[in-house]
Formats: sequence, C-alpha cells, structure tokens
Amino acid sequence: MKKLFFLFCMGLFVCGCAGLKYSYVSPEAQNFHPQTIAVLPVMVGDYPSASNTIDNVVSQALVNTGWFANIIDALSLKNQLSASQALSNDMTNYIQKLNTLGVSDKELAQKIADTLNVDALFLASVTSWEYGRQEEDKVGKAGLGVKLICGKSGIIMWKANHEEVESYWLIKPDLAKLSEEVLKSLLAEMPH
Repeated sequence: MKKLFFLFCMGLFVCGCAGLKYSYVSPEAQNFHPQTIAVLPVMVGDYPSASNTIDNVVSQALVNTGWFANIIDALSLKNQLSASQALSNDMTNYIQKLNTLGVSDKELAQKIADTLNVDALFLASVTSWEYGRQEEDKVGKAGLGVKLICGKSGIIMWKANHEEVESYWLIKPDLAKLSEEVLKSLLAEMPH
C-alpha cells in the first residue's frame, strides 16, 4: 500500500530537470551586457491557446531577473506596433526572415532596436503547450524556444529550447505555471 501511495505521489508531480534541451551561446556574447530589452510578441504557432498567457509570463520572467534598467514588455510593444505601420512592417519582415531563412537581418534588427531605443530583442516561441499522454501517463507539457538578439549587430547572442512535463492523475497541471518553470530554467542559462 505504501509503495502504491508513493508511486501515486510521484506521478502527480514529475518534471524534466535534466537541464536545457538545447542551448547555444555566441562567442560575441561574452562582451554583450544589454541594459534595455524589448520582449517581442511570443510566436505561438500551433498553440493559439497559449497566446493570452505566454506574453505576460515571458515579460514577467525577464522583469523578475532584475538585469535590465528598462524592459518593453510584449503588451506595450503590441501597442507600439499597432500605432506604427513602419515598425510593424519592420518587425514582420525581421521575424519572417528569421523563421524562413534562419537569418537575423542586421539592418532590420538595428531599425527595430533604434525605434524602440533598446540594446536587445528577446524572441520566444511556443514549442509545446498541451495535455496528452506520454507512455502510460497523462501529462501536461509546456515548452519554449528563445533567442536573445543584439539590437546593434543583429547577432543572435543566445538561443535555447526547453520543455517541462508534469504527469497527473486527476487535476491537470497549470500550463502557465509550467511555462514559468521553463523560463526559470532558460533564464538561468542566459548571458546578460
């Protein structure tokens, strides 16, 4: 009976704690210490249910680090994008090149950073945000890929990917809380 109870308790809370799934730091990051940063709207892709939550989670996680003198959060940036067609076009073109070609366009990064008056851009994308099954267990998953981009050079100084998985029996885990854990793990590795 004790063994069954122990297995039940372990099944309620199991998180992946083996380190980040992927992390790359550019050699140029050694001398990169941004004081201001803009949090670009999170790309939710196949997980539209994450859109209202994850922008706030990412922005708040960066605020909580205390590393930056000024942070333009995703909501403020969305308002600026709505107010400026030029900024909106630059942002769309920049993200499109980054996603389709895998290239961070230096000139567009500079234009965006200059317009926003920031040293760095932070871009996150949702890689998982769902409930499902993993082997025999019911699980909740939250995963993010992130990029820290120098506004002056357009160089991707750091990129990483991580996912947290929590098993459950009756009560589904809160995906927002899981994403906070993902960001905590990611930001612990971010150069600043």
